[in-house]
Amino acid sequence: MNKLLRPYMAFLLMGTLLFTTSCKDDDQPGPDEEEEVITAVTISLTPTGKGQDAEATISTITGTQVQNAPLTLRPGTEYTAVVTLTDESKTPVADMTAEIRNERDEHLLVYTFTPDAGSNATVNVTITDMDQNNRPVGLESTVTTGAGTGNGKLKVVLKHQPGGLKTGTNTTAGSTDIDVDFNVIVAN
Repeated sequence: MNKLLRPYMAFLLMGTLLFTTSCKDDDQPGPDEEEEVITAVTISLTPTGKGQDAEATISTITGTQVQNAPLTLRPGTEYTAVVTLTDESKTPVADMTAEIRNERDEHLLVYTFTPDAGSNATVNVTITDMDQNNRPVGLESTVTTGAGTGNGKLKVVLKHQPGGLKTGTNTTAGSTDIDVDFNVIVAN
């Protein structure tokens, strides 16, 4: 009887060995789930009526956020905004905006304005570009300032949401490709 069990045990052990070695670690991101290298974010705003264009860039190439100038806006004004993303670690500098646009069903830019203490400034961002599933992307938007003046910070976060994570409303799912805070001045 012992001789009859040995072949079955051998097959059982071989099957277990094959099963455990054929399983792969699904937690490792595939090549299409790589985070983009983005070291600079530029936001360019054009007023829909009269007024001055506004633009600011934050670079993170040194490991800290460096803003070239405050983003100066007028109160009670609507702007058309465009965000440009680049990788300054490459020569020449690589424009990452096209890659984000091509993978727009996996990316979402999230905007949050926080006024400084005592500031009456308000800045609202409405995303105008959509992916193929009619979900917001955020490379293009409308920025509207309220009547109040003051200073604050406009946080811009690029979320990478592959594999069905992007719902259009979940701003925390996925990994963060970039997280920067623009200094904003709203003044007459």
